[in-house]
Amino acid sequence: MAPLNQTAGRRERNREIMRRRVYEAAISLFAEKGYAATSFDDIAALADVARATVFNHFKRKEEFLKAWGDERRRRLDTILIQESARATDVRDQLVRCMRVLGEITTQERPLMRELLLAWVQTGAPVREEPHSAYIFAEILTVGKAHGEVRPEVHPLTAGYLLRDIYLGTLYRWVGTSEQPPFSLQDALADALRMAFVGMLAESPPMANVGR
Repeated sequence: MAPLNQTAGRRERNREIMRRRVYEAAISLFAEKGYAATSFDDIAALADVARATVFNHFKRKEEFLKAWGDERRRRLDTILIQESARATDVRDQLVRCMRVLGEITTQERPLMRELLLAWVQTGAPVREEPHSAYIFAEILTVGKAHGEVRPEVHPLTAGYLLRDIYLGTLYRWVGTSEQPPFSLQDALADALRMAFVGMLAESPPMANVGR
């Protein structure tokens, strides 16, 4: 007879395998039919499980979006950290990070276009932790210590700005058309260059802005 902890471990692995099977079926259907048009019956049929099994793992359709968002964030965070480690200065690290965000998102556009709109409707972009902003902020913090970033620049504020650049550009790029309206990579690179140099010919002291 197998020990209790071994049995529990096997049961947990089997549960995770089943959850993954249901999840992948749902994501495949979202890409093929659309998020709104996909039902729990559709997911159960493709996963070849009972409808109740789908509900055991995902009680609401929004939970598939959360799982998709969490998985994508973990993958992107890992890649951003890896890319930043390959560069030697702040500018190159940020350029690498923004480039890889553009490349991966472009490769996944059909699914991204469908799920991003549903993801936004759930309010997730407002509620979720801004992990990419923290990664950008860490890069800027180290760069500031090395004298590569201006003393008055707050790393976390700048990290939020870079995250906002990515998300804002992404929302415009997803749009409502089947074909991309512009190159995401080029648009991100242009916005990043603008962030590096600033927009005003003669910038007043930050304390005087808005007065």
